[in-house]
Amino acid sequence: MNIINRIKEVAYSLTNYPYIPEEFIKEAVGPMLIHISDTPSDIYTYIYRVIEKVKPKYIIHTGDLVDDIKLEILKGFKDEYYKNAKKLIKRLDASDAITYYALGNHDDHNIVTGLTDRGIVIEKATVEIESLIFHLNHYHEDNNEDKDFYLFGHGFYPAHYNGTDFIGLNGLLNINIIDLSTKKVYQLKYPIGTNRLRRMELGRIGI
Repeated sequence: MNIINRIKEVAYSLTNYPYIPEEFIKEAVGPMLIHISDTPSDIYTYIYRVIEKVKPKYIIHTGDLVDDIKLEILKGFKDEYYKNAKKLIKRLDASDAITYYALGNHDDHNIVTGLTDRGIVIEKATVEIESLIFHLNHYHEDNNEDKDFYLFGHGFYPAHYNGTDFIGLNGLLNINIIDLSTKKVYQLKYPIGTNRLRRMELGRIGI
């Protein structure tokens, strides 16, 4: 990314608006898939705006829907988790996208399945989308199944990588946008301060 686009990206982020690269606008063919992960509730509006601009056919959330509430540790905060998960799921259900939730360690399976009308709730799974094979998991684990993409979150490592015959994408690091007709990946940064909202800083991994 050149310096001008980087400045634009930071300026947009400070106003809670995503900067969509010109490369994406010019090249994207579609259908599009958005991959997000580990989302604190204060960035939901930003995510909604990304969805409005990209208009994905598919959304994949690889877990920890309300990442400012560490539910695995703070079990008494289920009411707060429910309230915020409801906001997110209601908006994702209202979009035209097919949504997959690969739940994380700070999610409640019963709450999520009870809230979504259209979403597909899993722990981890391998699914076929537009003739491409996706392995979905909150955690990054060794996986020998054939796949085109491995989507995960949870921690800072591993970062995005090219496997032998697949692409691994960490949804905690970026909002990943995949053009399903070309397999090209575009990446947007989360808003400034997202890791603070997650109560995660680089070096404190997978809280």
